[in-house]
Amino acid sequence: MDKPQFDELLGGSVSLPRDVEINKLAAARANEIAAMTYAIENPQQTKLIFQRLPIHMRRRVMSHNAKRMPRRLREAHKTQMEKSGKPGVPKRPSRKYRRRPHNLLSEYKRRQRKNLWLETHIWHAKRFHMTEKWGFKIAHFSNDKASRSSYRTVKGHCTIQDISYYNCLELKGPEDVLVTALKVHCKYEKSFGANAYKKGDREGSLTFYRSNGCPVGVINFMWRPDCLSDKTMWMWVYPSLIKDVLDELVSSFNLTEVSPIAESSLSTKSFVNATGCSLEFLTLNRFRLRGPMAPTVITDALRCPLKLNQVPSSPENMEVDIVQPWHKLWYQELSHQKSIDKQKDCFNKLKKLNSPNQFPRHGILGLTVLDPRFFFPPKRTKVEFKSSTQSYEVIDVDPSSAVSPLWESSVRENVKNNFKSTEQINKLRSGNLVPGVENDEGFNQDIITKVPIILVQHPGTEADNKSIGFHSGIDIILPAGWALPFWLSFIYRCARPIGLREHQSAIFESMMLNQPDINHPDTPEYNREAEETRIKLKKKYFRYPPNRRVNFTKLSISSPFNCEWRMLIKEWTDTDNVQVLRDPKIIDALSQAFNSFTRKKHKRFLSLSLNLHDSTVLDKSYLVTVKVTVETKGKPNNFAIICLPTEGDLKKFNEDRKWGGPIETKRIDKLEAKRKALRIKHKLLLKSERRKRILARKTGQPPVLKAFLEAKKIEQRKFMDELYLQQCTTVRKSCDREVIGYVAQGGFSFSECSCFGWGYVVALPLLELLKMKNNMVLVRNIQTRQYRCARLDIVNLYS
Repeated sequence: MDKPQFDELLGGSVSLPRDVEINKLAAARANEIAAMTYAIENPQQTKLIFQRLPIHMRRRVMSHNAKRMPRRLREAHKTQMEKSGKPGVPKRPSRKYRRRPHNLLSEYKRRQRKNLWLETHIWHAKRFHMTEKWGFKIAHFSNDKASRSSYRTVKGHCTIQDISYYNCLELKGPEDVLVTALKVHCKYEKSFGANAYKKGDREGSLTFYRSNGCPVGVINFMWRPDCLSDKTMWMWVYPSLIKDVLDELVSSFNLTEVSPIAESSLSTKSFVNATGCSLEFLTLNRFRLRGPMAPTVITDALRCPLKLNQVPSSPENMEVDIVQPWHKLWYQELSHQKSIDKQKDCFNKLKKLNSPNQFPRHGILGLTVLDPRFFFPPKRTKVEFKSSTQSYEVIDVDPSSAVSPLWESSVRENVKNNFKSTEQINKLRSGNLVPGVENDEGFNQDIITKVPIILVQHPGTEADNKSIGFHSGIDIILPAGWALPFWLSFIYRCARPIGLREHQSAIFESMMLNQPDINHPDTPEYNREAEETRIKLKKKYFRYPPNRRVNFTKLSISSPFNCEWRMLIKEWTDTDNVQVLRDPKIIDALSQAFNSFTRKKHKRFLSLSLNLHDSTVLDKSYLVTVKVTVETKGKPNNFAIICLPTEGDLKKFNEDRKWGGPIETKRIDKLEAKRKALRIKHKLLLKSERRKRILARKTGQPPVLKAFLEAKKIEQRKFMDELYLQQCTTVRKSCDREVIGYVAQGGFSFSECSCFGWGYVVALPLLELLKMKNNMVLVRNIQTRQYRCARLDIVNLYS
């Protein structure tokens, strides 16, 4: 039933006036407001302001820190605190807080005096173990994940690594002068001037040699595609090789160092010569993305501009002005306008790829993209394949797509100077009608910075027992100052960041050894790195107590922490020249011959293998890169020795394929008694000196000099170290089986589900195995007497 109305016009009994007196109405409302204000300012109840908050919003600190209160209640809370009395003296800040730098930027610059930081250093330092190498602070390994997770990611998704520590050298000059001078630094592979690379649409990779024929290491290079007169080349040199490469280039081109341009902050060193050639160090960023989802991550994170504004061409506008955006002048040329249309088409093709291997091998793609910070997802989101088809055909890419404005120094300077800070971008977002990251797609592209980048394809492994395209990916080259925005953009697409250790594991899984990260025994960097590793492992060995140290003398291990290549080669061939076999023809012949033994087709390659015994074809002192796969159980580790089996070993293995292998005879350590006697004598000396100090303290005599005792301790430690680790005098006949080589890196392979290692063996005993039509060898780790039977395969460095 409806409630009756009180107005007589609606059927009620009350007669309401037709007009209202404003003065009476305003006075009545004013009295009500005054009463409400008085009630609020003078509450009758005993609850405090912070006690009126819900329980989940209360904090104990609110009783003495008003900033913990919500802003709307803060003033009233301060009034109540003043009534309760004077607040107590605040606690003195901690020493760590008092010693904090007042200017973080200057503090960061001070900490980079010894080792430079990459642009993503602070992001990595919070999540990775950092290491000091080559004058940089570099991420070593992640705090939360091991190598197994990185293997899963590189196999099924995408990993990312910041390799901006690579040195980028820009070499300019006449084409014939550059090609002629660089030809002496090539040997087996295609030279710098090969037609496959000079167009600029492919990145080259080769072993750089000194002018005397000694190899330095693998370097990557690319030519500028749109040069007509003088050519420009970028060389990407591993930081450990930069000194040797730079010395050779300066010598070959007769370069002289000049002071860098004062206005430019992107160049550190410059060299010129009389023929018009110049060499310059560039500051560029480079990321390494590996995995089948690398193209999907890149295309999801980056956006190409819909249109680029052009300005009319005029003589006074030919140079790029630092004040105005660079793209307005760059894309006024018709050739550049055509190239960006083809680049957009190629970028759209990338979105449909199922693997980076579908992009042309070592192909280069230049792009101009928008600032990726405007396209961040609201939260980290794992991207999925955008193509529904499972096609793996290689796409066609126009050579003109490799043209990029990143080659221009003025463009690089302009892009760095026009970098918008995150604060400026947030101010733009706050000006939107509906603020928030979700609405960044609606920004006008004219206000978003355009960034030139270069994509470089990296082919995967082609081994028979590996998945197609494993460890393939794409490298992205960025201008200076833009590393962190792009890095975070890829991280938001769930690309897994990795460090040096995870990358070494990926190389081990892929067995792609022709990379700058791998130093072979005939390079100068290998000797430096081997000496550092030997000293590090030796210090670790002597940190153990004497009863916990492995006695390598009893195990017949002559060099536990390094590989004595020179001594091994001399004992086999009477020459001490260390050289690694790199000739592709001989490597293929050896590989086919040893593969024939596995497939039981001895006669097929019999004539080919006999030719290898000719000294004019293969020098017997060469080191051949091999892979040893354990047949039964056991895992080869670093520095494991590779030995020739005897006829008895081969007979036992052929009779029983599960045979575990022979056992090394336990040797007698002749110096063990001497070490014990010296240790007891040294302990007696320390006790005697302690008694003398106590007696001198009691009688008031001058104390015994500590310098004498410290000198005795150092002398004793040095002498004992020599007794524990004796100097290596022989390698070949140091144990029961003849040693023919060492394992450089070994472990368990997730991709092959087996244990294997790769290393080097001397060519002469390898040819003896060839005569025996056998590819079975023995492998023994440095901490055991147990030999393991392993299958030997030849590794092609150029696969």
